[in-house]
Amino acid sequence: MKLTLAELLPLKVTMLKQIQEKIDERDNAAYVEFAKGDVETLPDKSFDQLTRELKQVREDYRKIDYLIAKANTDHIFKWEDGDLSIAEAIELAKQLRGEAILLKRFGVRKPMERIQAYHMQETIYRKALFDPGKLKERAMKLEKKANRLSMAIEKQNHQVEVEFYEADKYL
Repeated sequence: MKLTLAELLPLKVTMLKQIQEKIDERDNAAYVEFAKGDVETLPDKSFDQLTRELKQVREDYRKIDYLIAKANTDHIFKWEDGDLSIAEAIELAKQLRGEAILLKRFGVRKPMERIQAYHMQETIYRKALFDPGKLKERAMKLEKKANRLSMAIEKQNHQVEVEFYEADKYL
């Protein structure tokens, strides 16, 4: 079954949940408690059966993870800074957002601050070696660029298709 990256991502989350559910179900099937003289009630599925099911879901999960990573690496699209793979674009968007956050922090500072401490006898000043207004403006531009890049990535996620035959088990 062919699915877009945008469809594979929530499917991967569903599979991860199913892995956790199988782990929990197997934990519950591992033991049976009963009082002396009572007949124990066995779980619907055996420990071994649940282990096999868990193994299968984990194999499928590794496959979908690989297919997504491969598509993110192999698929190239044009961007302002040149051609980027989806994986590179994701990392660039993270870096742009991180830098925007840092620059915003500098941008809200005063150009000159008086530092007052009780243990100091003289007044100390802290002078910024940058223009806070310009940094704040630069941060906003980086944030906008990161948003445009995120939208371009999202567009690619809806265009790139991957063949994942095992999808029928989870849809």
